[in-house]
Amino acid sequence: MNTSKQRIFVFDNVKALLIILIVLGHAADYYTDHFESMRIFFFYIYLFHMPLFIFLAGLFSKSIILKDPFRIEKIANFLVLYFIMEFIFYLLIHYWLGRENYVFNPFVENSVPWFMFAMAVWLCLGRLLRNLKASIVIPASIILALAIGYTNIGDVLVGSRIISFFPFFIIGYYIKPNALANFLQSPKLKIVSALSLVLIAITIYLNIDTLYDMRNLLSGRNAYSQIRMGLDISGSGAIMRLLTMVVTTCMSIAILSLMTQKHTWFTVIGERSLAIYFFHRPLLFLYHHYHVNDFLKGIFPHAWLWIYLGVFALVAILLAGKPFTLLLQKIELRVEKVLKRHKKRNRTKRFRFFILKLELSQQHRLQQLFYHADLLLLLVVLQYLF
Repeated sequence: MNTSKQRIFVFDNVKALLIILIVLGHAADYYTDHFESMRIFFFYIYLFHMPLFIFLAGLFSKSIILKDPFRIEKIANFLVLYFIMEFIFYLLIHYWLGRENYVFNPFVENSVPWFMFAMAVWLCLGRLLRNLKASIVIPASIILALAIGYTNIGDVLVGSRIISFFPFFIIGYYIKPNALANFLQSPKLKIVSALSLVLIAITIYLNIDTLYDMRNLLSGRNAYSQIRMGLDISGSGAIMRLLTMVVTTCMSIAILSLMTQKHTWFTVIGERSLAIYFFHRPLLFLYHHYHVNDFLKGIFPHAWLWIYLGVFALVAILLAGKPFTLLLQKIELRVEKVLKRHKKRNRTKRFRFFILKLELSQQHRLQQLFYHADLLLLLVVLQYLF
């Protein structure tokens, strides 16, 4: 068996599933206040979809983190995409949708663009921590993730999410993809995985009224004191987050185990997941602004909600098309060109400074030489005269 091919296929296949679930999760969130089915669906997928997506980002971050010199253009690309998304959201929401109270503030982010900024930070952290042992970094990252819930950092520079989800990224960084791919092929693991996912689904279905109040815990952006529950968990928030992380890890392993190892028609969706993430949210805004679901309700009064989710599953697939990916690639290439030009200018400046310094040094030496020659000539003249 070619493990490298399996590694690529299985992880891209999982990314395809996850990016579609991310889109569907955002779509379902419009109706979580009205339909219990949407609350169950939302809570179930939010237990694993972003943590696993971030884990896979960490798994394939080695080519950036370990490369010398450090690929700063990758960091810059994520930051540029973040600011572009922020600006698009501002134009769309403030001007097109007419919400005048929506302001452009890239330093406080509570929506989709947060992931772009967080990726830039995680890659930098990975670079700084690359030589430390996993046995030190992983426990430390988990402790920080548990502790951050006792602060009110919230959405400022995406701080709470960066720290809350960092354990998944750094665990992905330390894990070897080949070893993980081999581990996932265990038949026993697949059986346990299927049973685990079903058991968790049943538990959520039977206890959704209590569990759904924990949704703010899953986002990673809220302090424990802001999490609504029948029980006050502000004092035991760290324990609740730790238990959630354990469930998340189990679900993530289960989904990785059950995903096909083969190359399929949706493998390419996983390869182009960033484009889907980048473009889907504005389409959701416009869809709801123009009340398209009112049209669906008139035609399919009993099935419109599931058709709506089907529409956005199709949207996610269509956004994997080449035009959208090429647009992001053009942005990335533009960023690389700007950075290369900047580096070249810096090198040119340093070269010019070196030449100038050399010229000044040579000029100084010539001056010294002429000075000593003048003294020598003066001595000769004095000797001749006297």
